[in-house]
Amino acid sequence: MRLKDVAFVNLRTLDESTKGDYKFRYIDISSVSADNGIILGDEITFQEAPSRARRIVKKDDVLVSTVRTYLRAIANIDWDAKDIIASTGFAVYTPNNKIIPRFLAYSIKSTKAINQICSNSKGVSYPAIQAQVLSSIEIPYWDLKRQEAIAAYLDKECEKIGRKIELLERKADAYSRLRRSLINRAVTRGLDPNVSLKPSGNNWIGDIPQHWGYERVEKYFHNNTSYNKDFQYKHAFKFFKGTIIHKDETFEEDEYQDTYEKYTIVEPNDIIINGLNLNYDLKSMRVGKVTENGIITSAYIVLRPYNNVCSDFFNYLFKAFDYRKFFHGMGKGIRLTLSFNELRYFEIPVPPIEEQKEIAAYLDEKCAKIDAILEKINTEVERLKEMKRSLINEVVTGQRAIDTESHS
Repeated sequence: MRLKDVAFVNLRTLDESTKGDYKFRYIDISSVSADNGIILGDEITFQEAPSRARRIVKKDDVLVSTVRTYLRAIANIDWDAKDIIASTGFAVYTPNNKIIPRFLAYSIKSTKAINQICSNSKGVSYPAIQAQVLSSIEIPYWDLKRQEAIAAYLDKECEKIGRKIELLERKADAYSRLRRSLINRAVTRGLDPNVSLKPSGNNWIGDIPQHWGYERVEKYFHNNTSYNKDFQYKHAFKFFKGTIIHKDETFEEDEYQDTYEKYTIVEPNDIIINGLNLNYDLKSMRVGKVTENGIITSAYIVLRPYNNVCSDFFNYLFKAFDYRKFFHGMGKGIRLTLSFNELRYFEIPVPPIEEQKEIAAYLDEKCAKIDAILEKINTEVERLKEMKRSLINEVVTGQRAIDTESHS
């Protein structure tokens, strides 16, 4: 059955003449995920809302993202929605009398439907599909009695899986907080619990060991801005889940020279910090230590250490601080861009070099153990999410039989 045969698309739109003080909860693309459904943000008014806040959604509607379709951002409105507006980046489907709303959402999440959506999307880095094309895809379909049985079965089983995922994610969050706590204490207080302390002069950081210094960043690092004009390095880096890794491209000098000639050269022990759009990504501020020669986009500040500096310690130090508290105030412009000219004057606690090494070694050991636990938890979470996707697909397509009578 085609999607357009069982549901109407984009029935209701917020008019341009809407009063500016009209308040609503806005659903943008980032508010919907394949695994977590819809997470509503705070109320906003029409006059302060983005121009794409136009789709009026009601109970039983199903939202399907038409951009970045590989993310499978599909969710149904299963509550009494009032004053809820979605982005025009969604196609909003209102079921007709041929299909049960919950089953409609499950059927669009099937592998058959997702594959059609992705194959009909246009674009490489930001694939998108037109609503009329989306409406023509084929979805699994059964009679209403079986739809109800399938929806009831999947509601129950998916809730079970969801509870397991939630417990694991809470456990992971606890370990992540422990990791942050270990780092924060070690880089501001050291490893000796009985050490004499002195005021740092910064209320946010508090006391630091008596024998530590409290110095500007520029005393220990200078800013490397050596551009890759001669294409002398063919290893471009990027961040992936907090780690610096190689980009995927296979380099050919003629093909990539124009693209990468303005990249910054990096060397082992350099520390790189993302300096752009701090108001968008403060929570996940990217900081990392380089371990081999390469190049990285000039969007990053490259801190090159002077002699007698333990980069591993400072890598932990810069990751430890709550960047929302100081980078937000240091960034310049509408997008809060940070440069070395601002960062150089920032004061940091600095232990003697041998103590820097001891703290870094201690944190390497402790964090490695926690990271191993987190990896196991995350692997199990991903396994459960894949189990949920497979379950939905197998049940709505009839590959897995269920007892329809007990749900009638």
